[in-house]
Amino acid sequence: MTELDETQALAVLFANTRRKKRTADLITVARSCQYLLELYGSRKAVADRVGISTEMIRQFLTPLRLPPEAQRLVSERKIDSVDAVAKIVALRGRRRQVQAARALVGSTSYDVRDVNRLIKTSRITARGAKERVARSKLKGLNLFVLDLDDATFNAFRKASKQLRLHPADLLKLVLTDWLRKRRKTDRGQEHP
Repeated sequence: MTELDETQALAVLFANTRRKKRTADLITVARSCQYLLELYGSRKAVADRVGISTEMIRQFLTPLRLPPEAQRLVSERKIDSVDAVAKIVALRGRRRQVQAARALVGSTSYDVRDVNRLIKTSRITARGAKERVARSKLKGLNLFVLDLDDATFNAFRKASKQLRLHPADLLKLVLTDWLRKRRKTDRGQEHP
């Protein structure tokens, strides 16, 4: 992006923060936000001028916190989701952020948590993690509805936080373990 002026920066924000489909990459939007932030002095002033929330301004500034290699992927629109960028930025360590960004590019899964969890727990490369996550995704959508009372639901949420697992992942583990034990019990009863 070339040198900005106030009119250009405002135009980028007006055109790319109110539509469902952005025409500019997230780095261009972030740099425009940053320029206006420096010009106006606060997120609130920028938000008021553009007509969006201060939280949106914060989100649009997030890509600037990425390491340069990850920023390049965002500027090339290989990563083009504010949520994905936020999840990558939340990872500790620039190396891990770059690994997750690389793994996300071209992945069928746009869930950085899946890729990062695999990198963290199995000590495999980012490419290997991306491939494994892509292979593990189901072709169809299966829904399972549980009707839990408040106490059980809150206990489940607390357990998932303590184990640092997404509640859906914890439920999968619990069900898989239960089914495995059930199969062992059923086999034991079949063969006295």
